[in-house]
Amino acid sequence: MLRTSGHAQHRETPRSWHLLVFSVGGRRLAVRTLEVGGISQWRESIPVSGGTPFVSAVVRLNQTVLPVFDLAGVLQRTMQGNSLLCLRVKHSLGDMAICIDEEIPVLQTLDLSMIQPYRDNDVPAEGSYAHGQEEVPILAVSRLGMGSW
Repeated sequence: MLRTSGHAQHRETPRSWHLLVFSVGGRRLAVRTLEVGGISQWRESIPVSGGTPFVSAVVRLNQTVLPVFDLAGVLQRTMQGNSLLCLRVKHSLGDMAICIDEEIPVLQTLDLSMIQPYRDNDVPAEGSYAHGQEEVPILAVSRLGMGSW
């Protein structure tokens, strides 16, 4: 049997975020790695009707059918490359697929002190960080498809 010291356990707060940085239509974006379900080759999507903003298709990944969030449509961008990729994200209502450029995403660890509020409102964001002269939004996956943000 294990004994406790009688002191409340101290939970350490994370000092950094682990991010996956990718691009859509040449625009750099990031998502927390905790919200990534995987990356694979893009499969042809199947149009569906529905009332969810920017979700008008589904894509089959093996035995799973996922709703597609049209991030390129939100950003009014054209996808870049011939071998597009599928970013699977963990949404609170279930996984979603996002079509991303063929440029291979990279992992990055960012100290929390480098995260700032995102100044624009074109995508739902938890914050952003500077990459040279570029501001890179960190997507708030839980708010994708929820209308205005």
